[in-house]
Amino acid sequence: MRSTFKHLFYINRNKTKKNGLCPVMGRITLDGGISQFSTGLETAPELWDAKAGLSTGKSMHELKVNRELKELSTAIETHYARMVEKDGYITAERVKNAVLGIAKEPTTLLKELEEATAEIEKSIGINHTIATYRSYVNAYMNLSRFIKGKYKKEDIPFNQLEYSFIEDYDLYLKTEQRMTTGSVMQHIVFLRKLIKRAMNKGIITRNPFFGYVPDQPVSKHKWLSSEEIEKIMTTPIDKPSVDFVRDMFIFGVFTGLSYCDIKSLRKEQILTDSKGNQWISIQRKKTNTESIVPLLDIPKEIIRKYEGTGEGGKVFKMLCMNVVCSYTKQIGKFCKLDKKLTFHMSRHSFGTTVCLSQGVPIETLSQMMGHRNIKTTQIYAEITGAKIEEDMQVLSKKIKDDYLLARS
Repeated sequence: MRSTFKHLFYINRNKTKKNGLCPVMGRITLDGGISQFSTGLETAPELWDAKAGLSTGKSMHELKVNRELKELSTAIETHYARMVEKDGYITAERVKNAVLGIAKEPTTLLKELEEATAEIEKSIGINHTIATYRSYVNAYMNLSRFIKGKYKKEDIPFNQLEYSFIEDYDLYLKTEQRMTTGSVMQHIVFLRKLIKRAMNKGIITRNPFFGYVPDQPVSKHKWLSSEEIEKIMTTPIDKPSVDFVRDMFIFGVFTGLSYCDIKSLRKEQILTDSKGNQWISIQRKKTNTESIVPLLDIPKEIIRKYEGTGEGGKVFKMLCMNVVCSYTKQIGKFCKLDKKLTFHMSRHSFGTTVCLSQGVPIETLSQMMGHRNIKTTQIYAEITGAKIEEDMQVLSKKIKDDYLLARS
């Protein structure tokens, strides 16, 4: 006998809230059996179209209600179709439980994060770095503290997550953890990845944080002018270890390699073509993308200077990050720069002063820097004043006779 399956949405006018909105309810009917549930949504009763089971409102709130009801409707149809295909016994209650994620012990946020973290730990050195693993651990600690403080719980099920969760978490990171806008955004993006993972696994059917936009950090990449680079290269430095860090910084300025990539650079990654030109060919640690950079005279000289010092086939015996950061600051002071010098500024300076300001196409630069997307290069490599001036001079010559002022 063919099943009679249908579902609809309606509002409970008897439970109108102080804000004037009514809760939107759902009803699943299957072979005479009925199962009702709350969708967790609210709408204005005067805007409700009972026949369509949707709101007629055009505000952002009402449009969001309609969008989520349509997603929920699709989820009901999908779960019913799966049960018909796999199970011989189907009830309205079972369909409802599957849709709401309560058919079994609900999967929780931190439990899923633990599982994801364990997967990352197993893949360290394969397709993930120790830094990625640490970011997962850090995310777990912050989420755990937030859930305990806000909800007085050890964990929270995915199906209990509401839009207010991400708003409150954002505020918690800014106020109690005193994070910068950039750090907060990283944690919010991480939480979104966790939600996407849960949706891909079928733990939840809709994104509870849909439409949330965190504050965007105002970022201005710092780079050095050609005069500042020359000052760093020529300023006398007596301490050998600081001089070494200076050389590594300059190596980064003329290759675009980051600290991690310089540290892991191996002899076999320096190639020579048929014309005798030398190239660095690596898989970037951060993005796992290919980076191919021609070796200019200055980095060649630095390689020769430290030839034989690297261990285990590496080109350089790089110092640890903390020491490099400390010595880089000292170099900035020795050179009397009017800005705080960081090691990563060497990579930014490669993109701007060494390449873009000298007319290297941004597509070529993107390949050399190992970016997945050229948009990253556009942000990463600031166009210098010299480049802008040069471009405007070319434009001026092109349009010189094209426009004339009206004569009085």
